[in-house]
Amino acid sequence: MVDSLHFEDISRVNELGSILNSKFEKLFHIDSLNNNEKIYVYKEDNKVYGFIHISINYEVVDLLNIVVDKAKRKQNIATLLMDYMIGDLPKTVIRILLEVDENNVEALKLYNKFNFQVISERNNYYGSNNAYVMEKRL
Repeated sequence: MVDSLHFEDISRVNELGSILNSKFEKLFHIDSLNNNEKIYVYKEDNKVYGFIHISINYEVVDLLNIVVDKAKRKQNIATLLMDYMIGDLPKTVIRILLEVDENNVEALKLYNKFNFQVISERNNYYGSNNAYVMEKRL
């Protein structure tokens, strides 16, 4: 089940976020989100197994983070989170932007499934790996 972030979910979101970046908690301050940020969580039996974190800036949404517990991958959880997030966006939003490591094959499959297009590249953004900046027009 996908739901909005609740206070009791914060520690688990930080734990999952550390899969993406060991400094996740310090970088993203999940316990004090800005008014334009939203997090949706995927739960089973009241335990968070995935989340998506976005920032809404007028007509543009920045997809900041999406992660699914390694034990629950390949079960369409990321797809459910993306579908829910897209369906909940304000009508004023016309595009979603994100950046992804060029070698993150699983993430790229997900973004391609949702018709994101590469609009630019950042050389050596992830160490020696490039980042793709991707966009989905709504």
